Amino acid sequence: MVVHLALTELRLLFRKKLTLVSVLIVPALLCFTAWQLRDMPASDWPAQLGFSYVMLLGLSVVLVSTMVFTARRQSLVLQRLRTSELTDNGVFAGIAGPIMVVSIAQILIYFGFTMAIGAPSPSQLGIVLIGLLLGLPAGLLAGIVTAAFSRSVEATQITVIPVLAISLAGAFLGRTSNEVVATIASALPMASAGHLVTEGWAGSTPLVALVATVGWLFVLGFTAHRFFKWEPRQ
Repeated sequence: MVVHLALTELRLLFRKKLTLVSVLIVPALLCFTAWQLRDMPASDWPAQLGFSYVMLLGLSVVLVSTMVFTARRQSLVLQRLRTSELTDNGVFAGIAGPIMVVSIAQILIYFGFTMAIGAPSPSQLGIVLIGLLLGLPAGLLAGIVTAAFSRSVEATQITVIPVLAISLAGAFLGRTSNEVVATIASALPMASAGHLVTEGWAGSTPLVALVATVGWLFVLGFTAHRFFKWEPRQ
């Protein structure tokens, strides 16, 4: 049942124009940007890769999961699935699975492409992998939380803006030379995962970003469990 639901959701991802843009166009634009920057010094690549990862999380995980879960709730799909043989966790797994699979494929394509055109290999692969693997569920949970407060799919274009703005601002300000500002920025949602990618690629271990990323997983998970509604919001 879970696999069947996941395959159905995967087909739907490529049928909707908004999700199709996030799934295909975003990584293509990031690869094009990387190609334009292919001659920059090796020391500048870590920051660029971390920032791009946050963009992928925001536009391909947070935005897509927000729209998908809001749409399934408003169309009563979630209510019908709860009356089937699937458990609540099975419903979430079936809907979220394709989003995660597509996002992993995007990450592999983007980072593989950047290394092929001249980006250096990561100095601390373990830290980079932690950032990548923790960022994905954090983005998914952020999308589910945003969907919990979205009345309709149209409304998600507004409700998701604060999450995207905070994440991208954190990724951008994390590159500043002001240590206080950079530290605060590296603790913001999604930006902390991007900071792990940046610092891991450069060869250091950012403890603040690591703790913040794990902390956001718990906060977002609790918030999603507490506020997500299975029936349409009125």
